[in-house]
Amino acid sequence: MNILCVVAHPDDTEILCAGTLIRYAKEGHQVTIAVFTDGSMGDAVIVPDKLGKIREAETRAAAAIIGAKVIWGGVMDEHVFPDREQRLIMIDILREADPDIIFTHSPNDYHPDHRYVEQLVFDAYFQKGLPHIPNQTLPACRFGQSQLYFMDNLGGIGFSPTEYVDITEVFEIKKQMLACHSSQFEAMRDLANTNLFDMIEVQARFRGLAAGCRYAEGFTRMDAFQRGLTSRVLP
Repeated sequence: MNILCVVAHPDDTEILCAGTLIRYAKEGHQVTIAVFTDGSMGDAVIVPDKLGKIREAETRAAAAIIGAKVIWGGVMDEHVFPDREQRLIMIDILREADPDIIFTHSPNDYHPDHRYVEQLVFDAYFQKGLPHIPNQTLPACRFGQSQLYFMDNLGGIGFSPTEYVDITEVFEIKKQMLACHSSQFEAMRDLANTNLFDMIEVQARFRGLAAGCRYAEGFTRMDAFQRGLTSRVLP
């Protein structure tokens, strides 16, 4: 299967979904990580042009650990909007990945970039398979029924998973991927008083309690017309 994770910022994948992607990669599936923005605004000291290059390199290093493909959206960080221009970008991202399964942010996430990326994924979902959408750079992909899953949000606030993935055996690899985003550890400590390793440890352990394992990631499936399932597709 083609597995696609669409996130707003570099490191969102590693925080919220990396364990699940690692399991898919180990099973031989094609994993793609699409980062919609350039991550250039996430530091109070490093200037945007420099930071954007750093964060793209960190993203590619993390993806290389599991052999994942990277799609770099390049939209200005903190400037995601559900408009026509950005929908065209999202349509091409979905077409390039041609996904069977899509992971993206929860609609109730705390950050507007996260929420608007989710809306753009939802809005572009149908158009990815329509061949006559104007001003696209890539041809339509399969019109098939990609399954869309919402990832947990930071802190799990107001998020009630309906499915879990046991990431106990791959949790150390998840940490290795997150460690590639070294520019964010100091920024998150200074701007949000947050230690990223502590955050993913606590959240994965908490979700693991509900799932009946040591560490887990939680998801909810977006149920919509012609997107129902009769069997589980998460690993």
